[in-house]
Amino acid sequence: MKELLTEWRKFVNEVGDPYSYYTPSHWRQVFSHPDTTIDTLIDRLIRNAGDISSLLYPDDPEEYYENPDGWESAVEKDLEDINNYARVWFKNHEVKEEDEDKAKAIKTFVDWFNRNIDEMIEVSKSEDYDDVMDSKAHKILRHIANDETGNMLVALAPQLDKF
Repeated sequence: MKELLTEWRKFVNEVGDPYSYYTPSHWRQVFSHPDTTIDTLIDRLIRNAGDISSLLYPDDPEEYYENPDGWESAVEKDLEDINNYARVWFKNHEVKEEDEDKAKAIKTFVDWFNRNIDEMIEVSKSEDYDDVMDSKAHKILRHIANDETGNMLVALAPQLDKF
């Protein structure tokens, strides 16, 4: 039985989660499709930002430091996915006039996120949950990630250059 579990773990580590249909390559394919709207991109970016936010700022401080090594690589992977999804969408689509504000907001958000992620990780690694709670970058990310409509992303984007 132990050998079977070892083989299963090897398989999962090599292939990824075999039950996960929505892999990053699936999403890149979705975003390259001509019918994919900018709202679909915003929805996916917000979901990934939510995953990052929950890793950097978990609800329960007790769970916060259980796996200090695993969460940082997960954050970097999610940010890489955000960068790839935005790049693929903008490469394959021309922004419509009515979507210009959303496109600018996405670009600003992705740039802001890339500029601030290292600081956010360092604050999260400080092992002081209060510092994380007081971090402006963490608060901004939480507000954007918690709004499933994407309105917060579009509303806050013009101000993100200041942070």
